[in-house]
Amino acid sequence: MNGEDRRRKVAFLLLALAAVMAVASAAFAVQIDLSSADIAQLGGTGQVDVNCPANPCQITRVTWTLSGTPPRVTEVKVVWTPASSSGSYTVYVTLYKGASTIIGSGSASQSGSSSSVTTTVPISTPYPDPKDVDKVEIVIVQTAF
Repeated sequence: MNGEDRRRKVAFLLLALAAVMAVASAAFAVQIDLSSADIAQLGGTGQVDVNCPANPCQITRVTWTLSGTPPRVTEVKVVWTPASSSGSYTVYVTLYKGASTIIGSGSASQSGSSSSVTTTVPISTPYPDPKDVDKVEIVIVQTAF
């Protein structure tokens, strides 16, 4: 390859590179003009500790109410101590067959107390067969302070 051909190839490559850069810079030159009224509001708390609403953070006992023939689980009674006597809470119960199949659930409100309470949570129909209940999950949420 002689020197003239080499110079033409370099010139062609530089010209092609300049064209690509011109197109790329044009793509980045778009301006978006919005007022704050056109942007949905967003806010966050940052990381905040989640505290257990039971005092101490445990459920003392779970018992069952069976009704009907054949017997079915109609209620779950959760014994626990609220963290505050002035608060109010919602107790959620989920019943599982195996590790992940939900077969029953329910929720109930509970007023605060300085001593142990029993929250009776009705289970929604169809009521599960006791032989199918393998696991129970209980979630307690403070709904008022």
